[in-house]
Amino acid sequence: MKLETLTPREASIFACVCDTVVAPRPALPPVHETDAVEFLDRWLAMAPRSNRLALRALLYAAELAPRALGRRGRLRGLTEAERAAVLARLERSTRAHDLVKLLQGIAVFAYYGDDRVMLRLGYDPDANLERARELRARERRP
Repeated sequence: MKLETLTPREASIFACVCDTVVAPRPALPPVHETDAVEFLDRWLAMAPRSNRLALRALLYAAELAPRALGRRGRLRGLTEAERAAVLARLERSTRAHDLVKLLQGIAVFAYYGDDRVMLRLGYDPDANLERARELRARERRP
């Protein structure tokens, strides 16, 4: 995986957060089999510099959050259940709630935007485009 914006550490942190938020197994592919991390990297490459810096800082804050809550280690060093508990506790916090929701939203958007995930859920964007093109042609619309 070639990244333009994210460092390997940031990519790993986001993959961990994404895996915790969407908890895809066993029905859906694990995060490392999707383009979720690459999506975030491409998105950040197009974002204003201040947005890139802020989101990267948020990733590092998420990684260190368990220590702020009195746990040993970093987010990536916890079990899946422990990571979920940390994010849930932060989500209930008045100070961190909005930032946690932002990070969760980005993770969900990145994961469920993967073509293979959408197909597994029964959504075929290519088929929808083809139906739309056929309808436009039938109705003689541009």
